[in-house]
Amino acid sequence: MKGLKSCLIETFARHKIEYTPYYLIVLFTINMLIVASVSIGLLYNIGFERQKNRLIDLVETQSVMIDIVASQATIAHNMHSSNTVMRSIAAKFIRQINTKYPAYGGIGRTGEFALGQRNGGSIGYILKQRYFDEKNQMDIPWKSSFGEPMRRALSGKKGAGVYLDYRGVPVLAAYKPISNLGWGLVAKIDLDEIRAPYIKAAGYAFFFTLLLAVIGSIAFWFFVNPLVSEIEDARQFNCLLISKSSIGLVLCTSDGQIMNANQSFLKIVGRTLEEILTFNYFDLIAEKYIEEEKKRLAGLIQTGSLSTCESYYINSDGALIPIRLSGELVTMKNTHYLWLSIEDIRDFKKREAELLLSSVVFENLQEAIFITDSKKIIIKTNKAFAAVTGFPIEEALGKSPSFLKSGRHDSSFYEKIFLEIDATGTWHGEIWNRRKDGTIYPSLQSISAVYDENNKVIRYVSVLTDISIQKAYEQQLYDHAHNDTLTGLPNRLYFEQKFDQTLLRAQYTQQKFALFFIDLDRFKEINDTMGHDIGDFVLQTVANALKDGVRSEDLVARLGGDEFVVIIASISNSHEAIQIARHLMEKAQQVVQIDEHTLQPSLSIGIAMYPDHGTERSVLLKCADEAMYYAKQNTQEHYYMFSIDEISQNTLKS
Repeated sequence: MKGLKSCLIETFARHKIEYTPYYLIVLFTINMLIVASVSIGLLYNIGFERQKNRLIDLVETQSVMIDIVASQATIAHNMHSSNTVMRSIAAKFIRQINTKYPAYGGIGRTGEFALGQRNGGSIGYILKQRYFDEKNQMDIPWKSSFGEPMRRALSGKKGAGVYLDYRGVPVLAAYKPISNLGWGLVAKIDLDEIRAPYIKAAGYAFFFTLLLAVIGSIAFWFFVNPLVSEIEDARQFNCLLISKSSIGLVLCTSDGQIMNANQSFLKIVGRTLEEILTFNYFDLIAEKYIEEEKKRLAGLIQTGSLSTCESYYINSDGALIPIRLSGELVTMKNTHYLWLSIEDIRDFKKREAELLLSSVVFENLQEAIFITDSKKIIIKTNKAFAAVTGFPIEEALGKSPSFLKSGRHDSSFYEKIFLEIDATGTWHGEIWNRRKDGTIYPSLQSISAVYDENNKVIRYVSVLTDISIQKAYEQQLYDHAHNDTLTGLPNRLYFEQKFDQTLLRAQYTQQKFALFFIDLDRFKEINDTMGHDIGDFVLQTVANALKDGVRSEDLVARLGGDEFVVIIASISNSHEAIQIARHLMEKAQQVVQIDEHTLQPSLSIGIAMYPDHGTERSVLLKCADEAMYYAKQNTQEHYYMFSIDEISQNTLKS
């Protein structure tokens, strides 16, 4: 690697500077290609996730529809609900729908719904396969690598991902089992369809990037090439400097503008060559020595030489650098230049330089800094301290930092901080502080102890950074990940986390809680006849009613579609749960006026109790879900407390 680096450096060093613009064009082109590639990649990931979520929603919706169709088809034929008969009737009914509406199974240009069942050692498809005509419908061997989404659904799994479909083509698929029928449901779309617009966009981006590179090359050739030739002459002129000298050498114009410097000089001032070329020589001189230095250089211009003298530079850290200076006046191309020789004498004054506090760096830092004495009384602050805390510098001096306390931390919190400082010499962490106007804000703060030569604390230095914006952004990301965007309620992810916490608390306290599974009646009819805007308004209205109808310690969440869940965190008995369910129905079933439509939302509520009906999330959810469907189909009140006997008897009757 070192050999390659040396080779590249030597290659570029041999080239004339006139080639530099073309190197820049290449780098600029590569940078644009990278930016375009990353941007398109990010957009593709966003589009991919949206498509995946869309397929998941479609699978969820279709599974509910198929369950309803199967139940209604069975009831319509007055048949007992044995699995075999139910599957046969449901399959026939769904095929009739597919025959009457051929586009039913299609999604986009390449996607489709697939409904399948396991036939011994193979997978059979109930709906017509989009890519095979009816005469060539084919089963997929169970152990084949094809048809993986359907195989997972038939194995009782639920999810989404990239797999090979029954054709062996890579697809993005969402899958879910329909357990009561023994079927699997898959919604899929070819990866090629998802990728196509991004590949096209990438082609355009690469084309226009290369076009801009060509235009840039032409522009450089016609307009910059003459200037580059002059720069090459100047570069040859600058090579007069003795780059290997242990003495710092710098070339300046007569007014002090730095033209070039060798490595020794750059090491002394702690700057790179690119930085130093933007400096005037007097920018490097300590302020108290500038007037004296100007007189010396004026004498150099008049006499042609400068005898050895001492002065002070300021390095990149703001520290004074004692130097020994001498110089000569040189003339090239009828222009006068100052050729200066600088010797670093810091070794002779190292101790004094190390004790110097750089006021320039201190005052220009964006972080608030305050320094206290050993008794924790503020003796110095910077300008940023006033900007962050709102307290003027003169008001903070002489006070203890305790006036910054927010009240959110108790005394033990601050005691632990100084115990750690006593043990390690430093502390770093987050603290809530208070500004002068009374606002409380989060800050990232570090406190370091400064010791004297006897290891005794003489100062405390604290650096404070306001992280309000960062905290607000983190909270925004958290809310976006855990809240439903339409209703503002917690989403499924947050609900599952909260449910598990409620289970643990209930197991510890031996206290009951109730789970309500809520579904809006005839919501699909509202969406289909009045539009999705009306449907969204109904969902928001019901969500607000449910939220207003429970206590602050209870939880209302939206699982998706028209399904809601409510956790009643503490409850005495089933009678109390039923009373709450009635109250929620009264709150949610108020008549609402939406444009010219008058609606009265209707709910079906299934209730499950912990620990009466289960001690696991999946079990309680299933019980509440089954109770909800029983309430919807078999009760006038449309709420029902789960009972295995009642639900089983009703299933046998139907």
